[in-house]
Order: sequence, then C-alpha cells, then structure tokens
Amino acid sequence: MPSQLVSELKDRYGVEIHYHKASEESYMALEVMKFPSGYYHEIIEAAVKQLDTMLCYFSKVLVLRLDLRLKSYSPNNKVMSQFSSRMLQKIKKTYGKVAYIWVREQDKADQQHYHIAYFLNGHKIAHPSKLIDLLKVIWDRVSGGGSLYVPKNCFYQLSTNQEGFYETFKEAVYRISYLAKCYSKRRVSQSIKNYSASRLVYPKGS
Repeated sequence: MPSQLVSELKDRYGVEIHYHKASEESYMALEVMKFPSGYYHEIIEAAVKQLDTMLCYFSKVLVLRLDLRLKSYSPNNKVMSQFSSRMLQKIKKTYGKVAYIWVREQDKADQQHYHIAYFLNGHKIAHPSKLIDLLKVIWDRVSGGGSLYVPKNCFYQLSTNQEGFYETFKEAVYRISYLAKCYSKRRVSQSIKNYSASRLVYPKGS
C-alpha cells in the first residue's frame, strides 16, 4: 500500500508508467507523475540510474528530496555549481559516496528555483536532519540569502534486504519524478542546462 502522502499525490497528479531498461533483456515498469505537458524521459532515466548504481554499492540507500530557492534571477547555474562543489566536499568527507540529480525550474516567479535529490550510503546516515542543517548553511552562503525548503516526508530509507523494498523504491521514484515535469523548465539558452546529475558508474562485475 502506498503511503498517505503518495496516495494524495497520485490523486493530484495522476500516474503514468515509465519503462526503465533494467538490462539488455528486461524493462522495469515504474510509476511516475502524469503532467499535461509531459515529462523529460532523460531526467527520469538519469535519476533511476544513479539510484540503482548506489544500490549496487550499498544495501541501504537514503533518498533525500529538497528545494532550493533564490532571492533574485540568474541567467546561469553558477550558484548551483558552487553549491554542488561545496556540498560534495562536505558529504563525501562525512558520508562517503553520494549521487544526485538537480533540475532548474521557473514558472510564475521572477527568479528560478531548483529541485534536488540525493542518494547516500544508508549505512552511514539513517536520518537527514544534520545533513539538511549543513546544506541550509551552504546554500545560504553561496546563494546570498536564498532559502532551502524541506518537503513533507522528504526522505526514504531503502534497504534491499527488507520486505517491501520494491514498493518503497517505487514510491521514491514516483516522488523524484516531480523533477522531470516539462512545463516549468525554461531554456535560458542552449548552453545553460535545465538539469544535471552525478556520473556514478556501476561497480565492476555488477
């Protein structure tokens, strides 16, 4: 059974099926949010691949969803580059290997905002409260007073050895699929990305 929050989100956004290529012979059917303008398949694929890669390294993976807001508009993603660089240094030092994906969006506001999802070693972090506090400080500094918003039920602890793993995995993917919606992603120019993901590769022999 889906959690109450995911049930509410499914009532609000609906569901469609995204087929992720799990191997040369098989596909995995995943539920994603249904938007009138559609979604970017490459964003879903990038997110699922990075999450799946982390699960090949660790039997426990913590999935964290956050929103990053700016005080003023920027025509580039320099602030995200600075944030990612500092964030990765801090996270790797404390929690080790990490993967992530972020998207740039702008709808009715004058400035853009960012959504980001992290995938961390669940053996080293069971709850993200301390990490969120750290990220708030880093974002405030690099953005010049921007804010970090924590969505309701912002994290999932995936454990491949526990019953119900696949259902929790699917819920996490459904939540992350919000990042893939098309309608709020304005292309500033062909040289400015509207999303970026880590490039963690599968361990040899997996």
